[in-house]
Formats: sequence, C-alpha cells, structure tokens
Amino acid sequence: MHVQMSGGDLGVSAFPEGESIFTWIGTIEGGKGTMYEGLSYKLSLRFPLDYPFKPPQVKFETMCFHPNVDQYGNICLDILQDKWSSAYDCRTILLSIQSLLGEPNNESPLNSSAAALWKNQEDYRKMVRKYYYLSGEVSC
Repeated sequence: MHVQMSGGDLGVSAFPEGESIFTWIGTIEGGKGTMYEGLSYKLSLRFPLDYPFKPPQVKFETMCFHPNVDQYGNICLDILQDKWSSAYDCRTILLSIQSLLGEPNNESPLNSSAAALWKNQEDYRKMVRKYYYLSGEVSC
C-alpha cells in the first residue's frame, strides 16, 4: 500500500506508527533558504479506508507558525482537499507541504496573523523559531 521512505529524500521521511498501516508519522526538514531552514517538523498522516481515492488527514504535530497552518496543526493545502489525486503518495504529500512552508498561500490563510506578518521577514522568522521551540522539539 505504501512505500517506507528513509530520511535521505530531500528532507522528508515517513513510516508507519506502530502496527497500523493507516497511521503514519512523517518528518519534514525546513527547505534551504526558507524561514524554516534547520528545523525539523513532525506530522501525522491518517489514511482513510478508501485511500488512495480519498486523501489522508495530515496534521503538524510540531507547532508550526505558518499562514496555512492553524493552531491545531491543520493544513490548508489544495492537494489534501479538492485537488487530491490517487497518484499522490506520502513522498509527494510531504514534499508539497515542505514547499508550502517556503511559499505560503497568503490569499487563503488559516492563520491570519502569520499571513499578515509574512511581509516582515525578520519578525516572521522570530515567530517561526518561537513556536518551534515552544513545542519542545529539538533541532537536529
């Protein structure tokens, strides 16, 4: 059903959590040259029984300050909703989210304060770090 990925694939990895093939843990490294460079985020992926015809529910488990991520870790990304295709897999989902980190869609924010702050890159970077370290994650 899924292919286990190792950590060498452009800073994304995913593997089943425990015995269930429907619950996975993913990791995304912040992209080079983005506000998230040097940070590593944990995500949960929950696959529905009718996957790949329906998208998985993907959430940030690490606190993430971003225009398209709300306080609960929910992600606003078209391929996880109306633009879903059965051709997408864990790798393409995680790479899309990794790309979204560096290129937010400020037209459709879940976090309006992050979207407003995006224009001030220095203050935005400080908030990204503040949220990250508040979540208790340690940078690798």
